[in-house]
Amino acid sequence: MEEDNKDILIPQPMSDALFDEKITPKQRKFILLLVHSEGLKTATQCAVEAGYAKRSAFMVASRLQNVDKYPHVVKAIDSEVRANVDRYRCTQERSLSTLARIRDQASSSGNWNAAVAAETRRGQIAGLYVDKKEILTGTIDSMSREEVEKKLQDLKEQYSIETTFEEVKELENKA
Repeated sequence: MEEDNKDILIPQPMSDALFDEKITPKQRKFILLLVHSEGLKTATQCAVEAGYAKRSAFMVASRLQNVDKYPHVVKAIDSEVRANVDRYRCTQERSLSTLARIRDQASSSGNWNAAVAAETRRGQIAGLYVDKKEILTGTIDSMSREEVEKKLQDLKEQYSIETTFEEVKELENKA
């Protein structure tokens, strides 16, 4: 006896392979549920939700994924997976378009911070902004005394520090 599947949402197909005349409506539902559940449901659960009997769903799900028994179903599964991946693939154009929609929606609702942030990200994607970062690996230990004193003097001038340096002499241990 098959279960009532009226509450099951069947995703829209993205691949033309699902419209092969060899694929039955139940197989099509199984493929769509299997691919679009993205690991949240087992193949057995997808078979039950597609309309197969609960007691044989495990076997049916296994057979439908067997290339020797149902090559057209396996081909359609692979095709739907590829179409799904292509749909959500991150591209420069897609990111620019999405961020433009976010910017427009944010600015029309008066959310200026979000609008500016989205537009800034669009500019970064387009290469209009360059983040310049300098990584210094040297340490004060690798500098000469003159270099250290010059650097301290530069910092004093840069930050308007009004102080004098006292020379610190090491005490010799007379033990």
